[in-house]
Amino acid sequence: MKIGFDFDKVFVDYPPFIPDLVIDYLYKNHKKSKEKYRYPGPVEQQLRIASHHPLLRRPIKRNVEVLKIISKNKNNQIFLVSSRFSFLSKRTEQWLKHYGMKKFFKELYFNYENHQPHEFKYQKIKNLKLDYYIDDDLDLLTYLASKKIASKLFWLNSKLFLTKKRIPKNIILVHNLSEILVHIKNDK
Repeated sequence: MKIGFDFDKVFVDYPPFIPDLVIDYLYKNHKKSKEKYRYPGPVEQQLRIASHHPLLRRPIKRNVEVLKIISKNKNNQIFLVSSRFSFLSKRTEQWLKHYGMKKFFKELYFNYENHQPHEFKYQKIKNLKLDYYIDDDLDLLTYLASKKIASKLFWLNSKLFLTKKRIPKNIILVHNLSEILVHIKNDK
């Protein structure tokens, strides 16, 4: 099985004391534009670099445990497909080294050419021919679903409340990453 994962909010938590809604709002482009995601200006880039220090961005332990289980099966090829922009490349490498996460992935792909995140992920997932892809961004997954991508798409939403947005039929909602184990096991 070829399994792809997003990075932030799947394995990397947001910094403490900053509500998820604030970070999610800053990430998206709210102007009428073809670009769905904003590329931050120089000041915001410096703030993000500071907030991405490995000590402020702790791993989500329960999800890392699931990753360990999946990686033990030698038939699984695991990929990280993240839309992190190039200005975070050094911080990303620091984080991966600090927490020893590279060993679980066959390949790691980051959006260091600063493409629109949904377009970057679509191309990578399509080219890798992933069987499964797990992400926390419903807008991005909805875009992938609209492209009729062959991968099974999972929306990781650990919150007990749901969105008012309609979830496409080809996206499976999971509240905990361990829920995908059943899907992987049943599809063998």
